[in-house]
Amino acid sequence: MTTLTPAYPKQFTFYHPIAVRYADLDTHRHVNNIAVLEYVETARTAYYQASGIWDGVTVENMGMVVASVKCDYLESICYRQNVRVGLSLNYIGTKSLRFRFQVEDDQGEHVFARGEVVMVSYDHFEGHSRPVSAEWRQKLAAFEGREDFLA
Repeated sequence: MTTLTPAYPKQFTFYHPIAVRYADLDTHRHVNNIAVLEYVETARTAYYQASGIWDGVTVENMGMVVASVKCDYLESICYRQNVRVGLSLNYIGTKSLRFRFQVEDDQGEHVFARGEVVMVSYDHFEGHSRPVSAEWRQKLAAFEGREDFLA
């Protein structure tokens, strides 16, 4: 297991409910580690829509790629458990977005996994990274309540 140095917030900016599917289980009858990362991806795309940086339809304006994922698996998730993913944007760089996440029960009492995802703003047509747009910065700053994201 990796050790993450930053403390995790007690509350996240955004929560997304996840339905644990039978197909998510592995031979040990708990949710497979890859399915947990799929939960995080599902929550992240919902976050993009909720924050207004993606409409959920067009792909032209939604250029991002995963640069890094770190995840600590703390407790097994079983079939039919009610789960949610808490997500907050922790940092905006010149070209990157750093999210913290936590997969927990629907009451926030038990933490199953937590970690960090670094996304890079990317121009898929040109095939290279690009700066995070001023429009994204404004929308994300408003959504997160973080004026420091505008700098």
